[in-house]
Amino acid sequence: MAKINLPKDILERSALKSLPAKEKEEYLNNLLKKVLDINPEGVTISQIKESIGLTPSTIWHHLEMLKSTAQCRKISHGNMDVYHPYGKEEQLGDFDTPRAKYTIGRVQNEEGTFVCIHDKRKNRQETYTVVRGIAIPDEILDDVINTLSNAKRLLKK
Repeated sequence: MAKINLPKDILERSALKSLPAKEKEEYLNNLLKKVLDINPEGVTISQIKESIGLTPSTIWHHLEMLKSTAQCRKISHGNMDVYHPYGKEEQLGDFDTPRAKYTIGRVQNEEGTFVCIHDKRKNRQETYTVVRGIAIPDEILDDVINTLSNAKRLLKK
């Protein structure tokens, strides 16, 4: 199995186990995002398991959460799933509300160009973490904007 690159700042197993549940979840999400970023060719759950020692179910759970919030991509090759970084994001704008920050960015990868919208909330360390996200392909962006404009008009009635 091919070795993968790892970040230098991985916590020891005992330190990871001592973290409170929310902090452990955030740490693992951030760790897996770093692993993806330094392995742009993609990684499998087995490669991460062999390199870091986390259980496959833990790795799968966190990678699927990153995928569902438009923070990574999964490409299936038969019965093997390969996870990739979503792509380099170009910030287009930030919008603050009393409860959240919304970030809009443009991302390009092998699948095309996307507009990503991320809903970020403050965590225990008072920094923002993505809790929801969507990637909209550029080819349907005009239709999405028209639909949102129509929805806005309907809401004002």
